[in-house]
Amino acid sequence: MAQKSNKQKNNKARAFSSATKSEPKTNRSTTESQRELMRLQREREAREKKVRTGVTIGIVAVVVAGILAGLIWLIPALAAKKAAGSDPYALSIGSATAAVTVDIYQDFMCPYCGQFDRAQASDLAALVNAGTVKVDFHIMAFLDDSSNGTKYSTRAANAFVAVAQREPSKALAFNTALYQNQPPEGSNGLTDTEIADRARQAGVSDALASTFASMQKADFVSKSNQAAFDAGVKSTPTVKINGAAFKGDLYTAGTIKDAVAKAGPK
Repeated sequence: MAQKSNKQKNNKARAFSSATKSEPKTNRSTTESQRELMRLQREREAREKKVRTGVTIGIVAVVVAGILAGLIWLIPALAAKKAAGSDPYALSIGSATAAVTVDIYQDFMCPYCGQFDRAQASDLAALVNAGTVKVDFHIMAFLDDSSNGTKYSTRAANAFVAVAQREPSKALAFNTALYQNQPPEGSNGLTDTEIADRARQAGVSDALASTFASMQKADFVSKSNQAAFDAGVKSTPTVKINGAAFKGDLYTAGTIKDAVAKAGPK
């Protein structure tokens, strides 16, 4: 009986031992399941992060592309606007609200400037009077050395600046008067008295014409000349329409009028 009892105890002990040993297996299984779930969760989070990153990059790319596209359009527009209106020495004749701006770079000793004015002056005057065109004169005097030391380019320009600033309604007529029977390049040019006489013939007041000889605008002329060179002007006449260089025939009447009609508003 004792042997039987011991045998039963041993069996119970083995059974208890077996049961005890089976518990770690269950714990390992649970731990492994938890690890697997955590791994799957990390993978899911990684995928979601990748998707969010891709979406963010896509949005940023679209925004950057939009900004770049805007800059591509805006920068040239601003540059053109700056180029058209950055010269503080431009002498504007005509309405500030005119649809078209014609820039004219000229030297009163330049024979081609005279040829241009004689061909186009009538049309330009009509366009200015109609309010269609504003003319911006950019006065140059680089041909001073071509007047035997009299500095005719500067003297004529000095007179024109005074008229454009103080009696602008007479400026176009005076400009044309200076080019009528224009003194040839290499000559002494007109005398101060002759310049004043032509101004009076164009309707300029005697009070203003009498100031020309004092050369009050000589510094302005010098700075205007330099500003034109700084703007890249290499020859006269140079003509721009709404900021774009006119490449057509400058010396045939009607060409500037036609170009203005095609240019339309700024």
